[in-house]
Amino acid sequence: MTEGAGGLVVERITHAYREPGSRRSPRRERLRTVLNGVSLSVAPGTLTAILGPSGCGKSTLLRILAGLEQPASGTATVDGESLIGRPGGVAYHPQQDALLPWLSALDNATLGAETCGEDRAGARERARALLGRFGLDDVERAWPDELSGGMRQRVALLRSTLMPQSCLVLDEPLGALDALTRRQLQFWLLDITASDRRPTLLVTHDIEEALLLADRVLVLSPSPAEIVHVEDRPGPAARRREREDGADHVAARRVLAALETGTREGRA
Repeated sequence: MTEGAGGLVVERITHAYREPGSRRSPRRERLRTVLNGVSLSVAPGTLTAILGPSGCGKSTLLRILAGLEQPASGTATVDGESLIGRPGGVAYHPQQDALLPWLSALDNATLGAETCGEDRAGARERARALLGRFGLDDVERAWPDELSGGMRQRVALLRSTLMPQSCLVLDEPLGALDALTRRQLQFWLLDITASDRRPTLLVTHDIEEALLLADRVLVLSPSPAEIVHVEDRPGPAARRREREDGADHVAARRVLAALETGTREGRA
């Protein structure tokens, strides 16, 4: 499934957790495999979405790519450089916005870039140039507790966008929002990611969101997770038209069938 050394390349990632023993045998730990030989590639300038049942290992995979967990086996590279055991190798956006309450919206947005070594003045200049595009013109000096959930996510996504790493990894960035705000931000995020030339990997539970945002949708089976379906999508403009016209229902049925069966028989 991998297509070459450029962009993000994941090869045969397997990961397991140690679980405590039973009451009868408390010392007998066992290994629970959550990822089973997962391979994928994301080309520069494209977005791949991952769907799968809860607990199948989607977030674990992203944490491995972010260098926060070590897989049992397998490799992951960006532009040929290993990500395994190397925190900071990707621009990682966790599920929660993780804004610091004592920093303004602008300072939260620049925190990642500054942590990666960019000087404060340069980071703030780049952030201010993007405030309008991110819908944050009027909240530069606002504190996080003064922002709506949608605004907080915009600040967090700006923080991820400003980070210098050559790969963007998003773990359910819109998952905590109400339905209306989420729908509005889906179209906004489509425009943002379509113009970002980095390979982007997105985890979501929302089939429609995946079909709108992604150039390719991967469906994982229940744990131990394997890729059981690949749905290649048209370009961003065509995906937007499909959503607005309700014409993405055929692809949605294929993806749903793969999620429900959790086997390769669901694969197109």
